[in-house]
Amino acid sequence: MWKVRPKRSIANAGFATVEVLVTVAIIVLVSTVSITALGRSDRARLQSDVAAVALVLQQARLLAAETGLPVAVEYTDTTRTLTTPRASHVLGQGVTSPSETTRILIRPSGENEGLDLILVAGDLSRSVELDWLTGQVRLSP
Repeated sequence: MWKVRPKRSIANAGFATVEVLVTVAIIVLVSTVSITALGRSDRARLQSDVAAVALVLQQARLLAAETGLPVAVEYTDTTRTLTTPRASHVLGQGVTSPSETTRILIRPSGENEGLDLILVAGDLSRSVELDWLTGQVRLSP
């Protein structure tokens, strides 16, 4: 038995322009969201490490005031570690510091040699400064 096949129109072959545009728009949207999420993760890691370093420095300042003795604070660039007698912090993965190895003493009055620790994650950077006269910790944006 013979079957009659319907003729295919040229308009039905291939993709419509609207289908291609929708596909491209979806790809652009997904890539934009993923790039934004990666940027936020760098920002979040950097913010977390800045807060942890500031906390370690504040604890060292308080320890010096409580005990009446100088407290040593050391940053080692090879291990990316900030160390005090009671606490230490290793910089998180992806966070680095161009600062060199530094050792300072925080006196009970807050006086010290001053510290400026720069932290970098991706193309973002923040600075944690320890005031040389008062021992106050300052964060730069």
